[in-house]
This record gives sequence, structure tokens and C-alpha cells, in this order.
Amino acid sequence: MRRLHNILALVALICALPGCSPVAAVNGPAARPLQVPQKAAQAPANGNLALLAGKFRSANRTPINIVQLGDSHTAADLFSGEMRRLLQAQYGDGGIGLVAGSPVPGTRYETVILKAAKRQWELVSARNQQNTQFPLGGYLSLPLTANAAVRIEAREPTTQRYRVSALYTSTANTTLLARDGTTQNRRLLAATNGQWRFSPVFNSVSLPLDLTLSNRKDVALGGWYIQGQKNAGVTYSALGINGARLDVVDKWQPGWQESFKALRPDLIILAYGTNEAFDDTLDLNQYRDHLNQTLAELRRNMPRAAILLVGPPDSIKQRKARTCAARQPQPLAQIIRIQRQAAKQFNGLFWDWQAYMGGPCSIVNWQAEGLARNDLVHLSAEGYRKSASGLYDFLRGHRVAVKPSLTIRFQCAVGGIRC
Repeated sequence: MRRLHNILALVALICALPGCSPVAAVNGPAARPLQVPQKAAQAPANGNLALLAGKFRSANRTPINIVQLGDSHTAADLFSGEMRRLLQAQYGDGGIGLVAGSPVPGTRYETVILKAAKRQWELVSARNQQNTQFPLGGYLSLPLTANAAVRIEAREPTTQRYRVSALYTSTANTTLLARDGTTQNRRLLAATNGQWRFSPVFNSVSLPLDLTLSNRKDVALGGWYIQGQKNAGVTYSALGINGARLDVVDKWQPGWQESFKALRPDLIILAYGTNEAFDDTLDLNQYRDHLNQTLAELRRNMPRAAILLVGPPDSIKQRKARTCAARQPQPLAQIIRIQRQAAKQFNGLFWDWQAYMGGPCSIVNWQAEGLARNDLVHLSAEGYRKSASGLYDFLRGHRVAVKPSLTIRFQCAVGGIRC
């Protein structure tokens, strides 16, 4: 019954769009090929790394925005959370980034906790629903009651002030109320004609923060964007969905790149591949084409951003098989190869997570050392943090100490490009 309510509420919202069919809304295509001329989407020869290096050099007076899209390795925000901690320790805390609109079971954030009373929100995930109206990030939060509220709490005490805005869609004007320990403010959420938009900003708010919608109808939330009030330093958004594959972005509303562009990403990280690797029927040619099309679309819409592909970590599928090759997910090696080639083609970076772990079947040793879970797919908290340290060192280029006042050098994993 609740699942039916999910679908009906979603249909009611997205079918406010002119010409929308309820059947098409719920049973829309799982994938829509992106038709993007790749020649028009090429980045500069250095993949915008010089621009990114310049942002890091001036981090004390300018924001650096990083957005990571991925699967369960991202959804836990342990790997990305450690990256956030390392980068913010060096370049300044620019904020938390984009988080879901309401609590998501099985997903956590390293720096904040989302809380809501029971039966106030219905969560719909792009992982298990087939339509093309999801927002950037892939989660819809639908209010079930009047004055539905969400509380954002810091995991650790902090005195930092933030700028907070809502990613939302609405067919009628409504009001959003924000209350921290000392202030109370309202912002109008104007009707968006079925599109996803960021609300006007709440300035200089502290955590915990209570956010309340005045209307239960005609509105849905896609997330909260939390930036530091200073507007400098690193903001690191971790947008992960458990079980997701790269094609989850095909379920997001056409034009989702507009929401993405509003985040002004300087570095885009794609961290998919594990769930594709466990699909023995995966069409590798189709996967290659889709990855290339996605990268072309990102290049076209965000031509000044650097792109980093994070390969899937090592994993084991057939524990009892005799050889290492037989124990591995069969498409895994090919997926890593395709990602490496795509990064080279689009002048991006590629970080080989499996190689960092020690190569094929290395997760067995990681599990023995407490760095991986017993499923031999996911890492432990310590394993994710160790991996993040490896990626951080990769971005440093293994050559120079990274300080905002120094010239930063990155070395691409492809082409030997330096800046």
C-alpha cells in the first residue's frame, strides 16, 4: 500500500507538466541515449587541470566545488568523507555539499545527520523506480503531512555558519521555514513549472537546523545544498545510491545538468563500476558508448570542470573458484580498461582503485587485515579511508607538498599530462 502511495504521489507531482501521461511517467524508459557530438565536447589538452590548480592556489579566498557521483562506495560517505576531510584540512572548509532532502535508509553522511519524524516523508529512489523525473542525486522526498520537517544536525560540535538552499520542484508557491538556535527565517519556494530549482538561500545559519515546508501538496524535495558562509575553501558533495550503475543518471529529469551547473563544479568525480561488474550479461560495447556519451554531455555542459573517473575497487564473486581470474566478477577487468580509455579520450583523470589495493583478488588480503568486509565487495571504514588517502596522494601528484600558497601539480593517469 505504501509503495502504491509512493507511485501515485509521484505521478500526481510530475504529471502537472503539460502533456504528461501517467503511464509514461511511471513506466518511462530506463535509459535514454544521449546524442551529443563528441567533437564539440572535448576539454582543453590539460583537461582543465590548470584551472583546478589555480582554484586550489586561491582556496583561502575562492570556493572549490567537488561533486562525486557513485554507488554504495559513495553512499556510505566514508571514502568521500575522508577525501572531504583531507582536502578541507589543507584548503579550508567550504561546506558540506548537497545532501538528500530527507533521511535515506542505508545512506549516511560523514559530517551531518538527517532526522525526520515518522510518516512525515515518503522517499522515492531512482534505484528502484522507472521514470525520468528524478532530480540530481536520484532521491525524491515527498511530504505526507502539512508542516513536514527535516532536522540537519552536525555529527561533531561546530560553530561554523552556513548558507543553505533547497533543491525542489513545485507546481504552486509554498513557504520554507528555517530555524536554528537563534534565528527564524522564511523563504518563498516559487512554482517551478515542473522543473527542479534551487531555492533562495538562508544565510548565516547554524546547525542543528530545522526546515519545515508549509504545504504538503504540489512540492517535492531533491536535497539541501549546504555551503560555508565564507564562500571559500572546499565543498565536497557525495551523491551515491546503493546498487547504482552509471545509467542511473538516465532516470534523472532531462536537463538535470542545469542543477549540476548551479553547483559550479570544479572537479566532477564518477565512481561507478562495481554493480556493472557483477552483471555477467553486461554488454561492454553498450557500456563503453554510454560512458562516452555521459562524459561528452558533462564536457558540453560544464566545459571548465576537470573530470576524474574512479575505477571500481577489487572484489570477489565466486569464492570457491580455483583461480583468481575465476573468482573475480568477469566484466571487472574490461570495465576498468574501458574507464581508463574513456578518461584518456576526454582528457580526464583515471584512478585505478583495484591497482591501488594490490591488483586482482587483493581484497582477500584487505579483508584479512580488517580493511574490507566479509562480502569481499565493500571495504571497512578504515579501508575506505585508506583508499581516500591513496586518491588524495594521487591528486597531489606524489611530488610536492600541497599548500594553498604553492603551485600545485597534478599528473594525469593518462597521457602524462602535467600542469
